[in-house]
Amino acid sequence: MEVWLWLLLWCFQMEPLWAAGILQYQKMPPLKARTPKAKEWTPPSSSSASAFTWVPTPDLEKSDPEGSEAAVAFLYSGDTLRLSQANCTQRYEVRDMGKALGPPQALRSYLRGATDTLAHATNFLNMIFQTNDIRESSVKEDVEWYHALVRSIIEGDPQAYRSVLTFDAHPVSSKPQLMLQATKENNEIVLQDLTASSESLRNLTWENEWFNYLKFQRAPVLLYKRILINDLKSLDTPKWNQGDSYVMDPSHVKWSTPFLDCEDGKFLPSWMITLSSSFYGLKPDLSPEFKGVVRMDVKIQNMDINQCASDPGWFADTHQCDLNTPLPLSACCA
Repeated sequence: MEVWLWLLLWCFQMEPLWAAGILQYQKMPPLKARTPKAKEWTPPSSSSASAFTWVPTPDLEKSDPEGSEAAVAFLYSGDTLRLSQANCTQRYEVRDMGKALGPPQALRSYLRGATDTLAHATNFLNMIFQTNDIRESSVKEDVEWYHALVRSIIEGDPQAYRSVLTFDAHPVSSKPQLMLQATKENNEIVLQDLTASSESLRNLTWENEWFNYLKFQRAPVLLYKRILINDLKSLDTPKWNQGDSYVMDPSHVKWSTPFLDCEDGKFLPSWMITLSSSFYGLKPDLSPEFKGVVRMDVKIQNMDINQCASDPGWFADTHQCDLNTPLPLSACCA
């Protein structure tokens, strides 16, 4: 395995990658620079940030009245005993409750470590696929590095429960090139290769929104261009002395609404959030090309949530509060 890949992984652990590619040098050897074959790509304006080309469709065949009833009861009461007695067939999402436009600022602050970790991992992959010509053809060859990456992502936040790394399928295939999942419980990290059973990602349902929303955007958004300077005197034949790369910051991370996960027919008694971010290679004209998605599922059960709030929010008005008194009841807030 190349030394540069080890060094890049080290950078991922130490500092944000987007800050590592902007160093300028006064003298450079007379090597060729990568130049676009067509008009240079520039990130789209913020007005098109919400543009995407798919609409999730409800899965009517997976109706789960028993699970939904138990999840709603848990939302209002926090009764884990009743939740544990109910059966479920799919996860339950607080999709439209409160008509919130996004996560509250308190939750963003609470999960800042998780979003920063996801941004670092995404930029690590951006650098791999945008600065090396053979990365695309060697996903399987470098699989042990990706094992290490998906394990390290889950250590990025104490509340992280699951991390997923998914490489998009080839045009002639319906199955992703690689799909890895790491799950953390107590002191164990369980790594699984889900590639063989990942064809369901092409189903445009809410359960796959974390992947398909990012894949089917009309254009990559919230990417920033960086000039990469090579001063690698240790290499005999560096291919280029200067090139371009596109990176992102935590504002690119997509948030799901809160949900209860269903495993082996039972709900896990903890509200979670899915954070996801897409990484890119380069097309022949050096514009970004979608390559895959990095995902984290993070528990928010230990965060104080004001369910008595009347303003728009995910958990607003899901209380058993006496609104005629300024004193909250002990069971008011989760």
